[in-house]
Amino acid sequence: METHNLSKGKEMRVEELKNYGKPYSETMISLPQPVQKLIKKESSRVVRRHLGILGSLRLLILARRERNRLKEVDLTSVREKGLTSELFIDRTIQNTALFSALAHIVGIERAGAIYYEIMDKVSKLMNEAILPSVGELQGMESDFKAFRDYLMAFFVAEKDAGLHDFEVAEDSERAVALNVTYCAFCEIPRLCGIVEACDPSCYSDEVFFPGYLEPLGIRFVRTKTLARGGDCCDFRFEKKEGEA
Repeated sequence: METHNLSKGKEMRVEELKNYGKPYSETMISLPQPVQKLIKKESSRVVRRHLGILGSLRLLILARRERNRLKEVDLTSVREKGLTSELFIDRTIQNTALFSALAHIVGIERAGAIYYEIMDKVSKLMNEAILPSVGELQGMESDFKAFRDYLMAFFVAEKDAGLHDFEVAEDSERAVALNVTYCAFCEIPRLCGIVEACDPSCYSDEVFFPGYLEPLGIRFVRTKTLARGGDCCDFRFEKKEGEA
């Protein structure tokens, strides 16, 4: 009987991988309900450990006030970039309001540290629900090329959705590097007056990608981000020495 090894099967094309060519404005707001619930549970647990029950209730009250205030911020420039997902905009404002409320209670620096702790807990859950598995990429003829093609399709979709502008700094057999010069994740908090609310998203990349890419022999490198005051986010994914 003829069998097909699906984990190593060459039948699957990159275009068939989960969420190929879809922007975050689609994938992040349509995470499976169990994943969303687990992310919320883990996030709430971290916040309660730092603020206690009464402090957590105060945070929710302040966040609601902040959300109402931030809804009045003029985001015309963001929409003019092509961002049409009002649900994505609302979610980003909501997250910004929550960070802002936390910063009011504990200060910017500690708020950032608490969010980092949250990202340590949830970034893997979130990204694994969005991206293809390592096994699927390893099943391709070239896992690096598969990842490169998937990544490029993602950034093209992001640009089309008004989420990112980028320039290709390198595209070779050994590395793919992209400089993101505009990011709606960063721009919305910046217009709201608290750009620091974007930094946990940057940190999430740094938590997730090294472990995700390790089995593929790919190194993730980034030296600056827009949220941290850089002129771009310089994403670089390169084959490690000795990898074919």
